[in-house]
Amino acid sequence: MPTDTYSQAISSLSDLGPMRVWSLLVTVFGDLAPDRPLEGPTLSAIMGEIGIKPEASRVALHRLRSDGWVGSEKLGRTSLHSLTPKGQSDSDAARGRIYGQPQDAEAVVILTGAPVELDPTQFAQVAPRVFLCGPSAAIPADAMQLAPQSLPTWLGAQIETEAMRDAYKSLHAVLTDIKEELEDELSALQTAALRVLIVHAWRRLTLKHPDLPRAAHSSDWRGHDCRALVSHLLMRFPRPDLDAMKAA
Repeated sequence: MPTDTYSQAISSLSDLGPMRVWSLLVTVFGDLAPDRPLEGPTLSAIMGEIGIKPEASRVALHRLRSDGWVGSEKLGRTSLHSLTPKGQSDSDAARGRIYGQPQDAEAVVILTGAPVELDPTQFAQVAPRVFLCGPSAAIPADAMQLAPQSLPTWLGAQIETEAMRDAYKSLHAVLTDIKEELEDELSALQTAALRVLIVHAWRRLTLKHPDLPRAAHSSDWRGHDCRALVSHLLMRFPRPDLDAMKAA
């Protein structure tokens, strides 16, 4: 990375894919303020540090309020924004996938009684009635469940898409550079921006496919390696004190 490793980290994470501002705000609340309000100036500072224009943030925040995901209120001249019960529930539902440890248990194969469409974020389809899933997935009532002793080497290529493999490779390269090159002396605002972009880049990928053990994937799949890097970086750059950020 160039001399300004922080700026390069922000740029590299931002360039991983198009960022919908409302989705980025979901990450901000989910990671930095899951159970407390965010003051308007603090939220504006975080979004500005990432490079989001104020008008774009206002439009996105309005959308989240309209969707019942975020609530806002006035405290004097300051606006306070926080997750609604719906927002907290949706955020909590994804928390295990975003922050949890890698899935090491054996995958489960299920055979359905008839052709059926199942949630692709929970089940990987191998054949018209055959699906692969993790042991915690909610199995349909009429499905037969099998526990294979091993998985064939061709399975990963069967259940993966080239786009997802490439996306994980790109994320892995960026996270590796950040781990190796970025210095630890960041301000609270810089830490907040970095965490949000790391979580957002990871969240955009990990919530799109089933949580399967490494053995179910091809050797080109970098999803598990990315999870390890995300866990490392989030521990290395813990959530900043938002009140200290406000004071600064």
